[in-house]
Amino acid sequence: MAQGRRALLCAAVPVAEIVFFELWRGPEPGRAGSFVMGVLFAALAFYGMWIGLRPPESEHRDAPSSFLGYDDYRFLWLAVGVSAAAIGAYLFDAPAGGRSGGSWLGYTLGSVSFGAMIWLMWFGIRKRSYTSRGAPLRAWLSAHVYLGLALLVLMPLHSAFQFGWNMHLLAMGLAALAIVTGIAGINFYSRIPTAVTRNRPGQKLEGLLQQIADIDARCFIAAKVLPDSYVESVKLAIEQTRIGGGIVSQLMGYRPGATADAIEEFTKLIRTQPLAGEAADRRQEIAELFAVKERLLRRVGRDIRLRGLMDLWLLVHVPVAFASVSAVAVHIFVVFYYR
Repeated sequence: MAQGRRALLCAAVPVAEIVFFELWRGPEPGRAGSFVMGVLFAALAFYGMWIGLRPPESEHRDAPSSFLGYDDYRFLWLAVGVSAAAIGAYLFDAPAGGRSGGSWLGYTLGSVSFGAMIWLMWFGIRKRSYTSRGAPLRAWLSAHVYLGLALLVLMPLHSAFQFGWNMHLLAMGLAALAIVTGIAGINFYSRIPTAVTRNRPGQKLEGLLQQIADIDARCFIAAKVLPDSYVESVKLAIEQTRIGGGIVSQLMGYRPGATADAIEEFTKLIRTQPLAGEAADRRQEIAELFAVKERLLRRVGRDIRLRGLMDLWLLVHVPVAFASVSAVAVHIFVVFYYR
């Protein structure tokens, strides 16, 4: 980060010279507003990147925090700085043939955007690299979010807001769709882990499933002293319990099934077939176990639904991201091949 600040200072020198020369010469007629706005955005760009490239502080690095607010919103400020620099350059630029994606600024912003997309794709590799050193994973995720959002500013500036029904628009549309699905992912990453922890605090899904299996085994043993009508109800509750399923079933979450039917059947049998002694005790035990199992099934259903939402999001976001990078690569080839 210290090297980044030194590079920023070196880059600021020629930029400052250009700005001061323009101030001394005065803006061209009709461009005073653009010039003033360009100066303001240049100042904001310098401030944002100065904060974003500051040396990391150990207390921020190790302190638990949301990935969005990592290190006092370091990467938000960096994204603001990059976006402001692009807007400022766009306002300063006044090519003879008019602004376009084929100008020096258009090529520069296009190159920066494509480089950022490649770096954003690298997050998938870093997320699975458990022995990596350097910045923690939440820092990568924070940068992934904010620099991805910055592309919504860089891409239209790259094309000078000129859109047509061609490969260029397809590439930009896919990239924008990847960013929009990424925004949905921000919501999922912010809410779902907390919901999962609240649903099964200190437990794993496998542990809940094992508890359900243990309850089924205890119910089966307890039912041996009961009449056949009770035994049949217990067997149905055990054999017809369904957990998970396809993506639709996962997203629907918990639905009352065999266990709920068995509880209702037990309630009817208690009224029509009264029991006494050990049989009554075993029936009461099974009824209580069924109630516990039903609560466990609800928790398992919620957990599977939350996991299903994350899986569905990944099934959309990742392929769209790959498609956007591929489309941009084709866009670059078409531009240089047919120029």
